[in-house]
Amino acid sequence: MVGARRPGGIQGLRELAESYPDELVWELHQLRIDIDDIGGDDTPDRKAVDHVLVDRLLRVATREPSSVLFAATHGWDFPVSREWIQTADFIDAFYAANSNGRRPKPYPRPWQDKNTTRLGKTDLSPAEAREVLRKNRG
Repeated sequence: MVGARRPGGIQGLRELAESYPDELVWELHQLRIDIDDIGGDDTPDRKAVDHVLVDRLLRVATREPSSVLFAATHGWDFPVSREWIQTADFIDAFYAANSNGRRPKPYPRPWQDKNTTRLGKTDLSPAEAREVLRKNRG
């Protein structure tokens, strides 16, 4: 389907809860929403939760890089703010301008470096891969 969006509403919430349960609970805690109040019938001991509001807030959280939910869904090591990203870019530019022709190592980012070339796919540890190569060397 062209232009398809990820499911929202209760289905999107269910997918987030299955894939990223801890991050979802933390995000809801930050929003002062108890996960037990979502999806249940209104009873005297439960407070009513506006499901549309929860859906909208979580949509924002999945687009905000400082959110743990965003970091988890994008495979980042940790969440960072937009200001952090700009500061890291500034630090890299500063080091590049003052490196006397050498290419300095960039400030570490929480995401995978797309310029890194990886050959093949394996689940072996480096030690296991070296052992396989040593055996096949002859």
